[in-house]
Amino acid sequence: MGESAAAGFPYQANGAFSNVLADALQDVLPNDTVEVVNLGIAATNSYTIADLAPEVIAQRPDAILIYAGHNEYYGALGAGSTETLGAVPAFVRLYLRLQRFKTFLLLRNVVGSVLGIMRGDSPFASPDPHPSRMETVVRDQRITLGGTVYERGKRQFESNLLVALGAFRGAGVPVFIGSTPSNLRDQKPFGSVASPRDSSAAAVFDSARGALARRDTAGARSLFARARDLDLIRFRAPGEFREIIKRIAAKTGAHYVPSEEAFDSAAQYGIPGEDLFLEHVHPNAGGYLLLGRTYFEALKRAGFLERADLKRLAGWDEYARRMDLTALDSRIVYHTIKTITTRWPFLPINAQQNYRGTYEPTDFTDSLAFAVSMGTMQWAQAKVATARRFEARGQIDSAIAEYAGLIRREPHSEAGYRLAGSALLDAKQPQRARPYLEKSYAIEPTPFTAYALGVLARQSGDPQRAITLFEQSLSLSPNVPATLYQLSITYAVAHDLEHARATAARLAMVSPEYPGLVSLASALGMGRQ
Repeated sequence: MGESAAAGFPYQANGAFSNVLADALQDVLPNDTVEVVNLGIAATNSYTIADLAPEVIAQRPDAILIYAGHNEYYGALGAGSTETLGAVPAFVRLYLRLQRFKTFLLLRNVVGSVLGIMRGDSPFASPDPHPSRMETVVRDQRITLGGTVYERGKRQFESNLLVALGAFRGAGVPVFIGSTPSNLRDQKPFGSVASPRDSSAAAVFDSARGALARRDTAGARSLFARARDLDLIRFRAPGEFREIIKRIAAKTGAHYVPSEEAFDSAAQYGIPGEDLFLEHVHPNAGGYLLLGRTYFEALKRAGFLERADLKRLAGWDEYARRMDLTALDSRIVYHTIKTITTRWPFLPINAQQNYRGTYEPTDFTDSLAFAVSMGTMQWAQAKVATARRFEARGQIDSAIAEYAGLIRREPHSEAGYRLAGSALLDAKQPQRARPYLEKSYAIEPTPFTAYALGVLARQSGDPQRAITLFEQSLSLSPNVPATLYQLSITYAVAHDLEHARATAARLAMVSPEYPGLVSLASALGMGRQ
């Protein structure tokens, strides 16, 4: 549970740390069905976690993992958000519960309309159609450290987590809640006072860079953290949130996950920067891998994996490979991040850029990636188009890498396996194709997979299975000439001359000019059909 970073933004599901964790858990628990359900939602905060708690409990989870805190001020209903309902968290939670009742929704809409008319709001007014999500959720842009709104955000965070974790504890579900690292070293503060200097986020950030240049890494780490906390635009969780998380974990019996500490240990100079983050709070692929590893190790320390076979755990480099991220995925991420970082708060409002309106794609892959980042093309469509281009060029391994991404995202869909198997057959690699085709067939038989596996079965000396598969293919898509031809041959191989001739006769009716039909009929002693 959590926000956009919990969801894996800006990667597709393949980059989310929940999937890394699922891979590791499945390896060490081979006899269990492992399911990690990701409820991360962009632009939300702890109100969403508290609101969803009863529904999550109803699903009877074995454990709940929480990674949240960056959106606390500007996320929906947050202390500094345009979408707020006041300073009392208990009232907001009551409001959210009442939202489930239609009579309350009707009353809310009527009252809202009346109040809008009284304020003089035009019912035809429309907001700026091009603002970023960051712009649309911010009301109190400048939130001073220790100020009224800042303290309200802390109370909101603590109150909501206490309610949610208390509910989980009451249901007997273990909770693992992590601190939220952010880009300290390479992200300048978004907002800063001019003076005094020791309260200026910009001045403290410059001092931190100076300390780092002098190789005073401990001093620099402290100053970078101070600059983050002084930042008036609060899109990064302040340092105090880690202490709140620790305190609530201790009070409710939850397990603290040391995410910040893990990022410090992995980062250059012990200070997280662009080596682990794409911008201010969203990790890169290596950062998400690290989050997955950190949560896995927390589960292990807590004894949650006591029946697991930890010797089956693959190396973390292997789990990085299994993320199945290709150059296309990286380019999608690049365009998504550029779109965000060329607008407020990364640039002043008067210096914002229209990245999507001015960028010119450089090649085929870049154009697909750009379209996906804009939302004009589905990710799966781009993956298939890229794979087929690789196939046309004879770059079969690159094509399979794209299909592997589809399979990882939708492991219970037959399509990705079928496409990969078909590509490998076309590349004259039947042995590599077979496992993909078998998996696709096991999920949902299609005319193609039944036919392709039938051909492979006959070639491997199993005509009876081949006949079954060809018959199934025809039941799904009747009178396909290629299938009828292969079925007739296979009946002949199985010494079933009656069915071989009957199938050949059927083929002659469907496609009398089918290549090889004359020779087949002759071999079956049928004469010209």
